[in-house]
Amino acid sequence: MNPGNELTPDATGRHLRWMRSLLVAVAIGVGAAPLAAQTSGQLSLGLTASGALVTDGVLRVTLRPTIAPTIGIAFAIPTGKGPYRALIEAHYARSSLHANDMDFGTTDNIGSLTTIDALIMAEGPVTGALRWQAGGGAIFYRPAENQGVFLDGPTRRWLLAGGVVWTHPLSPGMRLVVTGRVDSHTFTTDILQARNYAGTQGVQRFGLHVGVERIF
Repeated sequence: MNPGNELTPDATGRHLRWMRSLLVAVAIGVGAAPLAAQTSGQLSLGLTASGALVTDGVLRVTLRPTIAPTIGIAFAIPTGKGPYRALIEAHYARSSLHANDMDFGTTDNIGSLTTIDALIMAEGPVTGALRWQAGGGAIFYRPAENQGVFLDGPTRRWLLAGGVVWTHPLSPGMRLVVTGRVDSHTFTTDILQARNYAGTQGVQRFGLHVGVERIF
């Protein structure tokens, strides 16, 4: 054996410490991998605020839903690629629909409005317990009565969505989930197009949801 290749006690100790650190890191990584690969179900409650659906510059009127209590359900599915997951979500929200006079500052309640959205989201890590989400889907507007801009009844629009989610363990199989979400879509209806309203109205919605996630 070449003496120059022999390990000194100090060198051996350094190698052992390095190998121990590597094994710990691998163990942590192996322990964390199943978390990203697990399927889960989520149930949440929150609030959703919406921008104006219609802004009439001639009549000086905007049509806007009030802040809506929202209930959501989601299922997370592992993608098989590290810490990334796919989520299938749906949210149900109900609010009042207000017509606001921009000149006089008056507001009229013109009925209730239900929205249901269905989304497919991708999710990945940011740092620690914070994760990003991005995706899209469809939003369905269902008025209580077929009148005004909803004279032809319910309508559907495509949307894009993104947000961040923070999780905190409650038990080995349960986590607290807090989600901040923003989505965007264009709004119009058949009756608006029939009455020659040019283009569409861009609508942004902002949601804050708190829920629980069950790991299966």
